[in-house]
Amino acid sequence: MTQTQNPLRGTLGVGPAGDFRIRFERVLAHAPDRVWAWIAEPERLERWLPGCAVDARFGGAVRFDFGDEGAATGVVSEAEPPGERGLLVHGWSWEGVPDSVVRWTLEPVPEGTLLTLVHGELEPEPATDFATGWHVMLDALALDLEGGSADAAWARIGEVAALYAGSSEVAGASEAPDPES
Repeated sequence: MTQTQNPLRGTLGVGPAGDFRIRFERVLAHAPDRVWAWIAEPERLERWLPGCAVDARFGGAVRFDFGDEGAATGVVSEAEPPGERGLLVHGWSWEGVPDSVVRWTLEPVPEGTLLTLVHGELEPEPATDFATGWHVMLDALALDLEGGSADAAWARIGEVAALYAGSSEVAGASEAPDPES
């Protein structure tokens, strides 16, 4: 399935700086400050991303715990609650994989918020697994923001994984947009 067939699918590819990255853009029908709250406030984050924690301030700890699958840890290097735009940048350390960086940007749009997530400087091999995870997490976020159960997103992980199967083999030929744009 190509991205044009599924607009929620992330892109995997080589960015302008020559690094391999994952990029998602999602429009959420909520104001940026509400979306920020679902990412930055522990009790709200727990609803759609159980076992994970983000201390959304400079130097704050980040932990994405996926049980038997593993865990990623990091430290927040930039945090700007929404004003003109919201920004959260943190490290991503996963055992056996070189450290990388995750950048969340929240921008107001007429429909609500454009959430852009870029996970960069990755190796192609784990990128497909990370893309599956980010896709499901963003689906869970959207469902929870709408008052639905995030469990529905997690129940589709096998279906979502099929969207990215083989993506790392062809991704080097594509350009992922610049995270700054």
